[in-house]
Amino acid sequence: MEIINIITLWLHYLATVMWIGGMAFNILVLRPSMMILDQNQHPILGNKVLKRFIIFAWLSIAVLVLTGISITYNRIAFEDILSTTYGIVLLSKHIVTLIMVLIVAWVSFVLSEKLSPFAPKPETILLLVKTNLSLGVLILLLTSALRGT
Repeated sequence: MEIINIITLWLHYLATVMWIGGMAFNILVLRPSMMILDQNQHPILGNKVLKRFIIFAWLSIAVLVLTGISITYNRIAFEDILSTTYGIVLLSKHIVTLIMVLIVAWVSFVLSEKLSPFAPKPETILLLVKTNLSLGVLILLLTSALRGT
């Protein structure tokens, strides 16, 4: 059973790295590097990257939900979620994660160029990605706090 717990935790970390790391790469490396391209090429590359990354984001979310349920089930009793520091920090982490998922859903299903007749301004999506990255960093802080409780 120990090996299953190790693999579950590893998959959880891997999905976290894919999602948060992908956003960090996009904002800190890819977006600034796009400045060497012709201005007209920015939306084309940005949309292609967004469409590909959204697939990995949803895959990461699915893995995080499945592994997160297992990890939570093995670490804390349901009745202790609101009565222990660990439970409250964990609940806070899950609330922030839910907000992140809602932002991904908004970008995927509302702002996505293929589903909307009105293409969103790139700044709107960039702001949402920056917001999600900030929330992801907050989740990493909350995860560190969990290790200390």
